[in-house]
Amino acid sequence: MEKLTAESFREKVYSDDQRAALLFTAPWCGFCKSMKLMCEKAENDFSDTRFYTVDIDSEPSLKNAFNIASVPTLILFEDGRALSRATGLMKKSQLYELLGIESRLAQ
Repeated sequence: MEKLTAESFREKVYSDDQRAALLFTAPWCGFCKSMKLMCEKAENDFSDTRFYTVDIDSEPSLKNAFNIASVPTLILFEDGRALSRATGLMKKSQLYELLGIESRLAQ
């Protein structure tokens, strides 16, 4: 998973045609490490969604722009718009449901 900065955010999320999943994390957050591992697995399984991490301690402007109050927080973007958002540690099935991946697998 690529780390996003305030400088790279616009290019990677707003200018890219692919869906983007942003995982807001912090180095001190244990649940964030677990969520990152699940997102890395999903990234390997599904090439139509790009996964990025944002360190809220290093990128406070992104933290504030998206009103991140706690981590981990995952925001899914498509066509430059935020579609869905979830905060806290999720099960793999919950992550995939949020990403809409399970519904695409059934088709």
